[in-house]
Amino acid sequence: MPAVRKASREQIIDAAVAVLRDDGFSAINARSVAKKLGCSTQPIYFSFKNMDELKAALTERAIELHTQRVRDSLRAHEGSDSRYSSYGMGFVKFAAEEKQLFRWLYLEGHQLGPYQNDVLLPEIIAVIVEEFGYSEEVARRFHQDMIYFSYGLAILANTDHLRLTETELREAFRREFRALTDIYGKPAKLPEFAVKAGVVL
Repeated sequence: MPAVRKASREQIIDAAVAVLRDDGFSAINARSVAKKLGCSTQPIYFSFKNMDELKAALTERAIELHTQRVRDSLRAHEGSDSRYSSYGMGFVKFAAEEKQLFRWLYLEGHQLGPYQNDVLLPEIIAVIVEEFGYSEEVARRFHQDMIYFSYGLAILANTDHLRLTETELREAFRREFRALTDIYGKPAKLPEFAVKAGVVL
C-alpha cells in the first residue's frame, strides 16, 4: 500500500530552517530534519529527491528571510535614514541576529558560490541613482566598495567580535559613505530627510 505523506514540503523546509538555526549547517541531514518534524525520514524523500534538493530549498528560504529582514530595516528607518544605508544596516543586523542563516548563505560554501544579494542588487543600484544622483555605472562601483565594508561589519557582528548600537551602526555607514564620496565625487543630491534635517551623510 502506498506510503502516507506525514509532512508537507513547507513543513519540511521549516524544520530544516529550525535545525539550521539551532545546530548549524553541519547538522542538516535527513535524520535531524525528521527528528525535528517528529516523523521518519520517509516523508522527506516523498517531497525531495535527495538532501541536495532539500538544501537548495533551504537556501531559497534563507534568501527569503534575509530579504525580508532587509526590507523590514528599510521600513523601520523610513524618514530618518537614507534607503541606501537602511539596506546595509539590515544586512548587518541579519548577520548578528540570524547567525546560522547568514553563515549558510555567505560563509559555508553550500551554494555554487557565496550568495551575493542578487535579489536586491538591481533595487539597491536604483536607490543609489535616485537618492544621490550618481550614474548607474558609478552607483555600481560605489556599491561594490560599500559591500566590502558591509561584509566586514557583518562577519564581525556574526562572530560576536563587534556589537554596535543602532546609532553606532548608522554612524559607521555614514562615515564610510563620506569616505567613498572622496573617491567617486560628491553626490549631486541628497535624500529628502537629510536636506530637511541638515544631516551630513
